[in-house]
Amino acid sequence: MFGHDDAQMDRCRKRLEQFLVDLLEPIGRSERRHWGAVYVRGLLLDGERKSVEPMAKRLPDGNEQAMQQFVGQSPWEWQPVWERLARRMVKELEPDAVWVIDDTGFPKQGGHSVGVARQYSGTLGKRANCQVAVSLHEVCTEGAAVLSWRLYLPESWANDPQRLAEAGVPKEVTFRKKWELALEMIDQAREWELTDRIIVADAGYGDVTAFREELEKRELRYAVGVQSHTGVWVEPPRPRKLKPKGTGRPPSASHYGKQRPVAVKEAAQQARGWKKVRWREGSKGWLESRFWAVRVQPSHGFHEGREPGKEIWLLIEWPAKTVTHSEIGLRRNGPNGPTAKPACTATVAGRPSRLPFSRA
Repeated sequence: MFGHDDAQMDRCRKRLEQFLVDLLEPIGRSERRHWGAVYVRGLLLDGERKSVEPMAKRLPDGNEQAMQQFVGQSPWEWQPVWERLARRMVKELEPDAVWVIDDTGFPKQGGHSVGVARQYSGTLGKRANCQVAVSLHEVCTEGAAVLSWRLYLPESWANDPQRLAEAGVPKEVTFRKKWELALEMIDQAREWELTDRIIVADAGYGDVTAFREELEKRELRYAVGVQSHTGVWVEPPRPRKLKPKGTGRPPSASHYGKQRPVAVKEAAQQARGWKKVRWREGSKGWLESRFWAVRVQPSHGFHEGREPGKEIWLLIEWPAKTVTHSEIGLRRNGPNGPTAKPACTATVAGRPSRLPFSRA
């Protein structure tokens, strides 16, 4: 390790050993804990390939067969290990953090790795042959720690029993959408009694109405991206119910007449009172942009007569130098007022009680 003398390396090694003793205690047998510690050390060493074979060759006490047995066949429960890791890492981070939902693509050449398929990867910025994992991170200004991962299983895999059996996928594993995996991890973190945080995610999750509604049911605050064509009610609509015709069930759908929601980009084009915000100084000067905030109601399903959604904050970023791009974020009220930081920027790590700029 560059820049460290032998004494520092020795202290670092002892700290790692003690960390792994605590972390791996739930997996049982001493032999299993030993190879678990060896495997973790292999992941931390230099080297591009992190599969078992190359790691075993780099480790002085590496044993490919034993390490492969630990990873692929040894019957130990992973949940208690993840819980210990999450609890430990949360203690290391500042209390004013957020939970970030994201997904990561892992490029693959073949087609045998579990979940590998030609699919979109945000990491690669295109469709490619890869695996995709959904993750939950605790993030603050001082650092970040992963709290949980879930491997995304595409429908092409989930609907192929023979392929699942050959890859050793447990029978209880079924197709889950990425936002459903995200909710599963959030629920798990809460079961571990970790402190609730503001949920932050990009439009891949924020555009899913069901995901936002599930966060509402859990009374969680969130700041999520949405696409510029997403419809909202900037002014509260006045839907009406049709009068019942004789006997039978009264109509339940709402009718909006000529009232129509607007796309968030259209709302931004008509907006007045933009606020320039600086959030930190970067290597090329101050990072700043223009923002506008307004209270809106989501309009999802209004064509089918659905009621307007709960009132939330719409926060739009539209840099003065551009005329075609906007970053959109929806905000849910917290117990002390709306949560309020720009979505999809480095300034989401905060919990102010009100928006410093908004339309009355």
